[in-house]
Amino acid sequence: MTSRRSEIVNNLRIQLDRHYSNWQVGNLRPEAAGLEFVVCRGDSSIHGPLAFRVPWSRHISDANDESIDARDLLRQEVALVSHAKAFGVPGPQVHHLHIGDDGFDFLASEFVAHDGSSPDPGQFGQILRAIHDSPLPDIKTVMQGDAELSDLISERLLRRSRVIERITGIDLHLPELDSVQAILAQSNGKPSLLHMDARPANLLTWGGDIRGLIDWSNALIGSPALELARIGEYGQLNSAFLSGYGDNEATETPMGEELLYRLDTAVMLAVVFLSEAPNPGRAKAQVARVASLFESFRSRTR
Repeated sequence: MTSRRSEIVNNLRIQLDRHYSNWQVGNLRPEAAGLEFVVCRGDSSIHGPLAFRVPWSRHISDANDESIDARDLLRQEVALVSHAKAFGVPGPQVHHLHIGDDGFDFLASEFVAHDGSSPDPGQFGQILRAIHDSPLPDIKTVMQGDAELSDLISERLLRRSRVIERITGIDLHLPELDSVQAILAQSNGKPSLLHMDARPANLLTWGGDIRGLIDWSNALIGSPALELARIGEYGQLNSAFLSGYGDNEATETPMGEELLYRLDTAVMLAVVFLSEAPNPGRAKAQVARVASLFESFRSRTR
């Protein structure tokens, strides 16, 4: 991965020199990396410090999701960062989206200085509430397309669970698709924009103050209860967060629905630790969490 990262930095240097030499970007270096993107940093005499979001590859396919076009994710990042900023959600200023004829793409944005400190939970809650209360953006999210949230979650929950069964040999005693869809279709949650990856790695902080929320790749449109369940599985749904978030019907979700929403996150994480970013210790704990949640779901629906 180190050699691939160096290759991306070198290719980015070539693109900047060829197309944006007037930006005068120097000191280009890798800053961070995830499963789909590398983030590089450079210093521009025109724009100041810049962050460059570059996909590892044009097309993304892994055990959680198949056939995703990284260009669509970059375009979505531009649209949703700008949308959220208009309603009080901190985020970097987008400067330019480069879609290359040669297949090399990147998003250039303001580099937001951050120190990795734990985000203030009350402010975190306020930011999530601002996202959920904002008007719906005029786009179809990459992960959802035209699908209803209940259908999307039902399908991917069971599909990803079968990946866990195949890798581990464990029988999770999965429910039928129709029964999962029926429970989720009863949701009364107001359709809202959901970030769906709001965790410390995507919160740019300084001394606990949240200065930016990034990485909208997993965004959906649906009940805020789904996002709150994800925050819960990430271990961030505490009293301070809820105080910042405030009263909302999404905080009082029927147990069957909440268990399925929590499973959506738990199963995704298990697949990541089993396959995409292998970590035997975390995988074992996450698979146990998945099995426990499925058992709780069966107990509630017998």
